[in-house]
Amino acid sequence: MSFIDLHAHLLPHWDDGSDSWKTTMEMLRQGAADGISQVVCTPHVMSKKDLDEESTIIKLYNELLQRAAAEHLDIRLHLGAELFIQPDIDFSRRIATYGGNRRYFLVEFPMNLIPDFVAKTFFDCLLEEHIPVVAHPERYARILADSSKAFDFVERGALLQINAGSLLGTFGQNVRATAITLLDHQLAAVVSSDAHDVKMRPLKLKAAFQFVCDRWGSEQAQRLFVDNPRRILAGEEVTVEPIRPAEGPQDATEKFKSLLRKVGIKK
Repeated sequence: MSFIDLHAHLLPHWDDGSDSWKTTMEMLRQGAADGISQVVCTPHVMSKKDLDEESTIIKLYNELLQRAAAEHLDIRLHLGAELFIQPDIDFSRRIATYGGNRRYFLVEFPMNLIPDFVAKTFFDCLLEEHIPVVAHPERYARILADSSKAFDFVERGALLQINAGSLLGTFGQNVRATAITLLDHQLAAVVSSDAHDVKMRPLKLKAAFQFVCDRWGSEQAQRLFVDNPRRILAGEEVTVEPIRPAEGPQDATEKFKSLLRKVGIKK
């Protein structure tokens, strides 16, 4: 199985990802050995100022291409960014969308809140031409408190990207339970590594792929780790069909809290 990873912090000396070229190359070797055939470099872009430094990011990316080619690594590299939410993203920038396809972009929200302007203007303004891929929704406090909030993103046309580490417990059992709930309701479109280093958050997907195979079947795993990522990179249509709980919003929330209690988490 050849996985496609849409979220990885490989460019050194830019954000909280790789701290050196040595780490970057070790991450790539790790990914290739794990079965990852393609990976997108998604450095954090926290503001317009960072976006204006696009040339620096492209320079780092081009050097990475040269270093990977010199080592004959069997892994294809693409460029994008993890954009911190802001109301005026410049989509003419090469790094703003996956591979510069002008359609899909990876976006991150503050962990502790989701700004009001998201619901009021963000989706309405952008979804005509651009489709957000929401990074690790299972880690946001608002969705941790009420998983039904994730339906709001999907119903407005966004795609959700789950971290492989979330499914494996890297971020704790609360996050893991939320990630599982989102997949139970078929809300996620993609699973990615969100790799930052070699040990704690590595460029690996195989263990998470096997977990998804065992729990939801090989067809679902194929969609999450291969088919949908390929479509997003190509700028093609991606469809998700979420399963809404039969209960009302309050009942759904209580059911989710009950699930957390079962795994030993108090809410």
